[in-house]
Parts: sequence; C-alpha cells; structure tokens
Amino acid sequence: MSYWTFSDVFEEQGVVRRPFYGGFGLISAGGIPKPAFNAFKMLHRLGLERLDTDSPHALITRRTDGTLVIALWNYTSPGAGGLPTTMTLRLPDGAVSARLLRLDADHGNAAGEYARMGSPKYPTAAQLQALIKAAALPAAEELPIRDGRASVVLPPDGLATVEVTLTHP
Repeated sequence: MSYWTFSDVFEEQGVVRRPFYGGFGLISAGGIPKPAFNAFKMLHRLGLERLDTDSPHALITRRTDGTLVIALWNYTSPGAGGLPTTMTLRLPDGAVSARLLRLDADHGNAAGEYARMGSPKYPTAAQLQALIKAAALPAAEELPIRDGRASVVLPPDGLATVEVTLTHP
C-alpha cells in the first residue's frame, strides 16, 4: 500500500476544505480514521489459514493458536440502500466463546457524529476530538452461543468479525 493512501491530504489537491470531502485516504484531515481504516484494522486480525464456506457473505480463517476468525459483511451497492440481515453461524464442537467486533454506521464510523454537529467546514479542536472518539472501533462484545450457533444482525454496509475460541484448537 502506498504511503499517500493513508491520508486525504495531498499537495496536488490544494488546501483541504473539510474533514470528509470524498478523498480516498484512510484517515481524513484532522486525523479522523475513516471506516476503511477500521475495516483494514479488523481484517488484520484474520487468521493465516482460510477454511471452506459456502456463504458469499463470509470468510472463515484459523489462526495458528486454533482460534477461528470469521469475517461477515452485508454489502450494498452505493446509493442502493439495503436492509439488515441476520447471519447464523454454525460453530464447531468445542466452541466456548465468540467475540463480535462491528463496523457500521453506528460503530467505528464518525459520519453520524459529523452530521449531528452540523458538518462543520472547520471543526474546532473539541469537535475533532469528538470525531476521533466516534471513529474508534468499540470493544468487542460477547456473542451468545446457543446449541452450537451464534447469530449476528448486520445493518446495510455492515462488517463484523467474530473470534471463536475452541476448547481444543
């Protein structure tokens, strides 16, 4: 990945006028991580071994310590809207815990906070701190396992990773 893809600030574009103007960097002006930054952060936790799945909305991997890491997504075409979807995971025998990390409009995405503050052209230092806080990925949450299954509801354009710990890797 090229170093210039990390930031929205490029000399070729002139002075950046607002934090979210459509630039393709992973971090906006003011140091605000964009959802794409958080997606890379989440996917970096995948394992090295890819396992088979018949789902077009999941990627299953295994880490060297035996932990399964499953990426799930509910992609919608730009501007098309979409509906939430429930994904039910059939977990292997010996699954003792599942931890869910989410990225969507309400988790790890500062766009909602930016809109709530009136989309300021030049955010104050306090507003920038609030945006950086809103862009942070929340802590992983425990996902209940019932009868060897766990369910995840993903909103449109949602991404989730589920880390499954097994009693015997």
